[in-house]
Amino acid sequence: MTPNRITLHAAFPTSLASAAIANLIRASVAETAEHHGVEAPQVAVFDDSIELEAPLSPTVLLALANEVRHATGRWHRAKYGSPLWRGQ
Repeated sequence: MTPNRITLHAAFPTSLASAAIANLIRASVAETAEHHGVEAPQVAVFDDSIELEAPLSPTVLLALANEVRHATGRWHRAKYGSPLWRGQ
């Protein structure tokens, strides 16, 4: 299967610049994929976005990204009082 890619955009230009937040996102992606029994996407973290790429169907990749967005966004709001992702 050809790899598909999805991008999640951060709420602010440097929301993802912290190594701790980047590592938390990578761990969340791996755990979510393992929980659902699918291959973990490759994760590229930039200061203002992340890209997930994997040979998964677009629907499965979107569902995985949505779950990661929801979990990490909820954590970030509880810890820092601000949104992590654009549109939250």
